[in-house]
Amino acid sequence: MKGKKYLSLEVIWDDDEMFELEVEVTNGRYAGRTEVYEQQKPLFEFSRKLGTPFKEIINHSCGLKADYAFFEMKFYPITHLGKIGVQISLEENVSDEHRKEEKDNLTLELIVEYSALDVFQKEL
Repeated sequence: MKGKKYLSLEVIWDDDEMFELEVEVTNGRYAGRTEVYEQQKPLFEFSRKLGTPFKEIINHSCGLKADYAFFEMKFYPITHLGKIGVQISLEENVSDEHRKEEKDNLTLELIVEYSALDVFQKEL
C-alpha cells in the first residue's frame, strides 16, 4: 500500500554554533528517521544552489557516514519536463561502538516536480 511521499527537516535543538535536525523521509513504501547535527552556513550555501537551474547533481550531507549519524540528500534532473530526483540516505543516530550490522541504513528516491524545489528551498 502506497502512501504520502515527503522529506521533512525539523530543527529540534540549536545554539549559536550549530543545530540538531530531525530528518524524516518516506517514498510511500519505505520510511526512515535520524537526528544529525549541522551548522547554518553549509546548509544556507546548499539552499542557494537549489535556487539556480542545475544540470548536475547537487548534494548536501550532515554527519559522517559509518559514524554516529549521517544524512545526505542529492538533487538531480531526470527529464527536461520539470521532474527531478531526490536521493536520500540516512544512517541511524547511534554511538559508533555498535557493530556495522547493528546500525540501520536507508537510501531511497523521491521523484518531484521542479516547482516543489522553490517551496523546499524557502523553508530551508
